Amino acid sequence: MIRINGIHKSFGSNHVLRGVDLRVQQGEVVVILGPSGSGKSTLLRCINYLETYDKGSVVIEGKPIGRIPVQGQAGQSVEMPQQDLNAVRQDVGMVFQSFNLFPHKSVLHNITMAPISLRGMNKEDAEQLARELLRKVGLQDKAEARPSSLSGGQKQRVAIARALAMKPKVMLFDEPTSALDPETVGEVLQVMRTLAKEGMTMAIVTHEMGFARDVADRVVVMDGGVIIEEGKPSEIFTKPTHPRTQMFLSQVLESK
Repeated sequence: MIRINGIHKSFGSNHVLRGVDLRVQQGEVVVILGPSGSGKSTLLRCINYLETYDKGSVVIEGKPIGRIPVQGQAGQSVEMPQQDLNAVRQDVGMVFQSFNLFPHKSVLHNITMAPISLRGMNKEDAEQLARELLRKVGLQDKAEARPSSLSGGQKQRVAIARALAMKPKVMLFDEPTSALDPETVGEVLQVMRTLAKEGMTMAIVTHEMGFARDVADRVVVMDGGVIIEEGKPSEIFTKPTHPRTQMFLSQVLESK
């Protein structure tokens, strides 16, 4: 479903991603772990080209996104047209640390805007879908509420419903619980657990180790802009082989 080949990304002199290769199969849940500054969030943003990458390629369900190889010129690529980029992006939902909801719009309106404007869905069908998704995330009674009246966990669940309203084939989560109070983290993780059980393809950056252990099909560990280790959660959490993984996990687990 997702194929990342040799991605490089620099911010000035800071080489954040150093030739990352990664595959995510259809229906697979891949959790990306690693210390701050290891390139996790940048990699996630490169998948749907919210962050331009300098070299390499990203392919989603057989379609390149961001850059297209130049025929007959090995290693060379050009930026794809914006309308083609937007078309591929519609199949990729993303949930951020911040909720990015429109404060002056109702919850229902926040969810229906994209399906109506980008998918061409009529208002009645979009609202029906939005209400179904609100039931899915446990917020069926909040359709007419404004975001300002919601808790952080409720806002994040609305953000997930908004992403799902585009009927994506892939969901990307960039530390979706890091800005939440501890008591609201569980309600967001429960929605993500449900998506995993339903077979949604997901790539997740998180520091929630228990969630990663329970839900991930595969855990990927990054450090210094490269993937240093990957495997099943049972392998990574009980017998990591890379010294940097061992140090990272011991520090994170001790702090819990």
